[in-house]
Amino acid sequence: MNDLKEILSQSVRGIRGYFKAAVKLAALTFILLCIGFVIIGIDHWGLKALGVAIVDMIPILGSGIIMIPWALVYFFMGNTTLAWQLGLLYIVITVIRQIAEPFVTGREIGVRPLYTFISTIACIVLFGPFGALLGALIAIVIKAVYEVKMVRKNYPNE
Repeated sequence: MNDLKEILSQSVRGIRGYFKAAVKLAALTFILLCIGFVIIGIDHWGLKALGVAIVDMIPILGSGIIMIPWALVYFFMGNTTLAWQLGLLYIVITVIRQIAEPFVTGREIGVRPLYTFISTIACIVLFGPFGALLGALIAIVIKAVYEVKMVRKNYPNE
């Protein structure tokens, strides 16, 4: 019973770290959007970047739920230059986030970035887009179980 309590305690700690990582990644998205919006001349760039960054924190949806339709609207309205700029900005942000996410998330949840990355990729393959969220959570639980079992094995009287 003590093992289960410890596993749950460590898992909750890891989940808190996961949400902390999500906030850091949203801040990264916000900064990149601000820079991109200023460069391409979007009015009210700070508010728009903040809105997209907040939506970016929602698992699975991400910034694409706003950026892609926004670019398509400009494209079909005939402003193809702005549409391509928004699309390119979205691609840049997505690539940078995909590179940064395993490192930031891994550091916050206490799992090596490579393990977080492998877990996330495996869960995406198995469960589709929902696996992106499950990957980090499964890595957290596996780490907690491993640490509790290793402590019991190495220090059986504790």
